[in-house]
Amino acid sequence: MIGELSNVSVAGMLRLLSAYAQTGCLKVSGVGGEGEIYLEKGRIVGTQAKRTDIADEVLRLLSLQQGFFHFEARAMIAKTLHQGTVEDVENLILETSRRSPAATLTDFLPSGEAVLQMAPIFSERARLHLELQREEWNYLTKVNGEDTLETLLEKSELPRDRAVQVTYGLLSAGLLRKARFRIPELVEIATRELGNMGEALVRQAFKKLNINHTRMHMKDLIAILNELERNITLLLGPTRATAIIGQMWEGAKR
Repeated sequence: MIGELSNVSVAGMLRLLSAYAQTGCLKVSGVGGEGEIYLEKGRIVGTQAKRTDIADEVLRLLSLQQGFFHFEARAMIAKTLHQGTVEDVENLILETSRRSPAATLTDFLPSGEAVLQMAPIFSERARLHLELQREEWNYLTKVNGEDTLETLLEKSELPRDRAVQVTYGLLSAGLLRKARFRIPELVEIATRELGNMGEALVRQAFKKLNINHTRMHMKDLIAILNELERNITLLLGPTRATAIIGQMWEGAKR
């Protein structure tokens, strides 16, 4: 498996390899250095830099943002390459974000209009032992699956640079993800066009169809828009309803 760091980060690759319990060598080469990370059944067991602490070396490689990576699957990792075991890749990813200047992380965040939500943990391990700092935990408690990135940065009540670090770390560690659709846009458009009744119609549609707005798929969005179009048609007529639903469709798409 070969790729560019401009498209996939080292953190993203490690999360993927860890989740699928892969064994092999992840070779990383980028601006600022190169190195190798050895994984056994999804756990980091060593690096090429044997005289450097395993965590420090992985953190160095995680910070590389331009270059290439290559994962070479192996049946096993030679015992001579073992330096210890890093159980939870997510903790290393979080630590990288804490050490990185916010100015270097901003370009790797989604747009301020992107909606963030909690992400499911795709891991073969029974448990994750995350060491969240107080600021990171408080940030997570404010995520409701409806707020945009910009709104969350403000809600965090943290200095802007620290809020950027926390957001980047939680996204990179796989604890947050961009929502599939921008649900707040549906409510915003409906409210603008119909007042408070518009918001009520959107909430009612989700409830009636039993759709979780934080886990929507395309078929769910279409079902919601069809339900809204029927109801808005009764209130405003087909021409106006079609125009409003068109706005919602464009607003909800990414």
